[in-house]
Amino acid sequence: MPVSTTARATGILNTESRRVRDVSEGIFKLEPDSAPLTVLMARLRKKQVDDPKIEWFEDELIPRFDTLGNALAAGDATMTVSNFAYFRSGDLWQVADKEIVLVTATPTGTSVTITRGVGVTYTTGQAAANGGKLRLIASSAAENALGRDLLSTQKVPKFNYTEIFKHPFAVSRTAKYTKTFAGKDMVEEQANQLIEHRKDIEMAFLIGEKFEGSASTLPQRSTGGILPYLVTNISTIASLTEAAFEGFLRRAFRYGKKQKVFLGASNVMTIINGFARGKLQIVPKDQSYGVTLNEYMNSGRRLMLAEHPLLENELQTDISGLAGYGIVLDIEDLVLRYIGPNLAELQTNIQANDRDGRQDQYLSEVGLESHLEKKHGWLKGVTS
Repeated sequence: MPVSTTARATGILNTESRRVRDVSEGIFKLEPDSAPLTVLMARLRKKQVDDPKIEWFEDELIPRFDTLGNALAAGDATMTVSNFAYFRSGDLWQVADKEIVLVTATPTGTSVTITRGVGVTYTTGQAAANGGKLRLIASSAAENALGRDLLSTQKVPKFNYTEIFKHPFAVSRTAKYTKTFAGKDMVEEQANQLIEHRKDIEMAFLIGEKFEGSASTLPQRSTGGILPYLVTNISTIASLTEAAFEGFLRRAFRYGKKQKVFLGASNVMTIINGFARGKLQIVPKDQSYGVTLNEYMNSGRRLMLAEHPLLENELQTDISGLAGYGIVLDIEDLVLRYIGPNLAELQTNIQANDRDGRQDQYLSEVGLESHLEKKHGWLKGVTS
């Protein structure tokens, strides 16, 4: 038996493997809440669906703006427009923010017959360049006139798919009953996989593309995210100033509610915090719906700010791509659709019957229903 001739110290205890380790009860998670969009919709806007294809209709009011398709001379009795279906007899249109003209016949092509110089400000025709702005003012009918020509917008069908997300985890029977520091291994792995499950759904809802494979009787689908759906309110701003940010918000708030959510990359949020300190206030926990939010006060608009940890690259110094994004969302026009009894179903003991262990998995079949893309906004390319 080994003997020691020195004072007993921790080194000897190490040799004897007798030291009791001081280990905290839990395991600290690096990213416990990485899915703010999914969390918000799960609490505010979710609805069960009974088919993997999600469908809805969208509609807009009759457009009130168009552009000239050719230059308009001062003496022209017709004007060429880009979208003749917007025009009908009796309409008053303003040309290039100046002259008002009267449409005298509902057009069947891009040439619109007009009476020039209606009004007292511009009583004669005014020349306007190709691409000049046209604005619908109102309609004007003569006394005892017949009814106006009919004009309405068509409802547009939209669709998306649900996507099946799976995150399995397993332990052997021996490991299941082995005593461990920092909690039970199966319990900790269950917590980890739920975070990974939410992150997958979150990324799909942000940048996923809708897809349905048709090569099999067992189709594989993916759901389309919000960013591929946006086409209107997109601003690329490398150097984000307060004035540039306000200009972006003006466009993003043109339609929809006056309270919206802004999900920003960490670099974008740092910049906003720098120039907007006097306009920020913390949202009380009972009103934040499980997501840490700040409110940006802006002339009657309420913008709820949340830093999004998944809008990033592998290196923190890389601020390209997603790391330069900020997304304005009208949450009331986003719906989380899911198939099945639960949003995230924990299926237990799904291992083979003769398996000497246990396997569980999280399973969700969910999709994003996103209405009226003009109500949202996408800021990208921010570096400073």
